[in-house]
Amino acid sequence: MILLFSALAVLLLIGAPVFVAIAGASIVYIVINGIPPLIAIQKMVSGVDSFPLLCVPFFVLAGSLMNAGAITDRLFEFAHRMVGHWRGGLGQVNVLNSMIFSGMSGTAIADAGGLGAMEIRAMRNRGYDMPFAVGISAASATLGPVIPPSLPLVVYGFAASVSVGQLFLAGIIPGILMALALHVQVAWYARRRNYPVEPRATWGERLVALKTSALALLMPIIIMGGIVLGVATPTEAAAVAAAYALLIGVFVYRSLGLKSVLSSLVETVETTSVVMLMVGASSLFGWILVRENAAQEFTRMMLGAIQEPWQALLILNLILLVAGMFLETIAIILIAVPIFMPVLIQFGIDPVHFGIVMVLNLMIGLMTPPVGLLLFVMARISGLDFYTTFRACLPFLLPIFAVLILITFVPAIPLALPNFFMR
Repeated sequence: MILLFSALAVLLLIGAPVFVAIAGASIVYIVINGIPPLIAIQKMVSGVDSFPLLCVPFFVLAGSLMNAGAITDRLFEFAHRMVGHWRGGLGQVNVLNSMIFSGMSGTAIADAGGLGAMEIRAMRNRGYDMPFAVGISAASATLGPVIPPSLPLVVYGFAASVSVGQLFLAGIIPGILMALALHVQVAWYARRRNYPVEPRATWGERLVALKTSALALLMPIIIMGGIVLGVATPTEAAAVAAAYALLIGVFVYRSLGLKSVLSSLVETVETTSVVMLMVGASSLFGWILVRENAAQEFTRMMLGAIQEPWQALLILNLILLVAGMFLETIAIILIAVPIFMPVLIQFGIDPVHFGIVMVLNLMIGLMTPPVGLLLFVMARISGLDFYTTFRACLPFLLPIFAVLILITFVPAIPLALPNFFMR
């Protein structure tokens, strides 16, 4: 075990990609221990040979097509008409827009990369200071993996053998709470700094905005409706979402051309390849942890130190927050879940509840150095340096932390919808 984690740390420190570091450390372990190298290939291939993981490329493609087809512009206009007159104006629009787009993309990076540039540019033109625009854009992007569909929740469902449909339902209320908390923080900042308020749209203008974006707004309903009603599995719903985004982009809005579609397909292949490489490498790493009885040792240590479920949740939260500062989201899920699962079972913690807690922890990790991917994306978009970007995002971690604490110790909140619809 010491050799395994030492090799992993060295590879990460020298700048190797995360999946290379994980696979490389695993191969070092296999060679040192005289294990047949063919096992490494078998474990990596079997790790990605999973039907639920097929929804990954489809959800990625759906979000990419929505971005490429200028559908995000229609969503921005709709959000602007609905809440632009609230205190904080475009800051409120930023949050609502990200919340809507979350029901289509499933990733924080897609939200930040697709909506972030447009939102920051609009806020800068209206007189908002750049740190505020960057901070709220990064914070609102974390809604993406919490509100369904969610790429990290799909991977968690695969790793924990938990229903993806239940996980999707469990993310809805926490996602809404995050959005409400961010709305309140924007209003507070706007009052202190006297940010501009947009003119109130007439009901006629709102109806026009709703009409032009109605087909895009239907996508989350199609995805969740199919899953909840039992008409489609998450994988089938993802395929329908991608086809739907393609149809409305090409034939209804006429904003998707052949070049845009091909670009979206390339982006989908690139993103999916990275995810699957991560899954394969982490599956091999996880097999080694099982071979070394890491889960049993971790459970024994936890049982010796604590007695209550809330104490276990607190410790797991702290571990995830620290891990999120150094590792990528998918890697953490695939490595940590097999180790944490026996602890959840021992303390009677619902794995669906913990899935939402875990993903929200890791979203905070995206906004914390040294490996905060959202910080790098927002720095590139805004032109700010990395340190200034982190300082801009820091205040917006507070409402997300507040929601994390709430859903950690009140499991009825994330479990309300899964219990109502699917149990």
